[in-house]
Amino acid sequence: MNTLRFAPLVALATLLTSNALASITGYTVNLNASASTYTDSFQRWATAPEDAQGFTWGSTFGTGGGGGLEVTNTSGNNLYYRPSPASDATSTFNIAGLVAGVKFDSSLDFKWANTASTELTSITMGFTPSRAQASLTSAGALAGSLIRTGGGSVVTLRMRNGTTNAGTTLDFNQSTLTAGNWYRLTYSLTKTSTANTFDYTVTLYSIGADGTSTATVFNDGTTNITLSGSATNSTIYGDTDAFFGYDIRDTTSSTGISHVDNFAVTSAIPEPSAFALVAGFLAVGFAAVRRRRV
Repeated sequence: MNTLRFAPLVALATLLTSNALASITGYTVNLNASASTYTDSFQRWATAPEDAQGFTWGSTFGTGGGGGLEVTNTSGNNLYYRPSPASDATSTFNIAGLVAGVKFDSSLDFKWANTASTELTSITMGFTPSRAQASLTSAGALAGSLIRTGGGSVVTLRMRNGTTNAGTTLDFNQSTLTAGNWYRLTYSLTKTSTANTFDYTVTLYSIGADGTSTATVFNDGTTNITLSGSATNSTIYGDTDAFFGYDIRDTTSSTGISHVDNFAVTSAIPEPSAFALVAGFLAVGFAAVRRRRV
C-alpha cells in the first residue's frame, strides 16, 4: 500500500486531533447557588492551604440581586479555576496544542461603586504560565485589564503582555461611569498562524443598574471603550499548561470595583464531530486504495 496516498488525510487528522489536548476548554461560574460556588471553583495563590480568599460571597451581591462576590482584600487576588477534581492538571489550557484560529472569549461582570474616589482599583484577567501572585503582570502573561491608578480619576483600558502594555492604551474619565452600575469587561484572544502571535480585543460594556440589561459597548461621550490589536508572546503560544487567572483589587472598600459576578471563559475549539469526519475521510481513502489494488 502506498502510504503517500494518505498523507493529506493523516495531516488533517493530526491537525484536528491536536485540539483535544487542552486539559479544559472553558468554564462559567455564576456564583448564584451558595458560597461554595466560589470556594469550590477558585483558589488564590498563597502558601498552603491555597484557600480562595480576597472576596466575601453574598446571596444578593451579584447581578440581578443574586449571588456574587464583594471585593474585601486590598492586595492582589490572583484566582485560578479549579474544576473537580481540584488540581493543576485539570485546571489548565493547552494553548500549544491548539490550531490557529482557535478563539478564547472571557468576561467578568463588576459593579463600579464610586466615581469620585481616586484610590487604586482594577481588574486584570488572562492567561499566565504560572500561579505566582504577580503572574498576570509578570513575564509571559497575556491579560486584558481595566485600572484606575491611585491618586487620579482616569480609568485605563489596556492589554498586558508580560511586564508591559501591548500596543496603545485607552483612557477615559471615571466621571462618565455611573456610580452603582454594573459593567462587563470582556477579553478575546485568538491564536494566529503567525508563530507566537495572537490577536486580541478588550472591551468595556455597560449592563445597567442591576447587571441584567442588554450589554452595550460603553462610550464616554466621544469614544467606544474597546481596544484591539496583535501581540507576540512565545510563552503562552507554546504553553501546554496555561492558567487563566484574575487579579481584582479595590484599595479602599467600595470606592471602585466593589462587587464581581459571572466569571466565564469559552473557546471555539472544533466539536468532536470533526474527528468523526476525519475518520470517515480515512475510511474512504483506504477503501479507494483497496479497490485500485483489486
